[in-house]
Amino acid sequence: METEAEIIARGKADYFSKKGVYTNPYSPASVEFNHYERGWMQSLKFNDGRLVGVAKRPPPVLRKAPPSNRYAELKGRSEPLRKGPSTKP
Repeated sequence: METEAEIIARGKADYFSKKGVYTNPYSPASVEFNHYERGWMQSLKFNDGRLVGVAKRPPPVLRKAPPSNRYAELKGRSEPLRKGPSTKP
């Protein structure tokens, strides 16, 4: 029979050996289940909350929205009316 310390140590080691994939071998709602989970979570916290096998995603590219014309939007248009060259003398 494993001791509490051994189960916690197993959870800590499994975090890294299984690359952050959580598979608790003990039956749910058992004392052993909780000890294993405690060890696994301690390793996760030690690793700053990063899962071992997860690749880093590049940050999203933020694109600036084109400048809007608030007056045209209030009039129901997306841009101001364009007038051609004046034909007045």
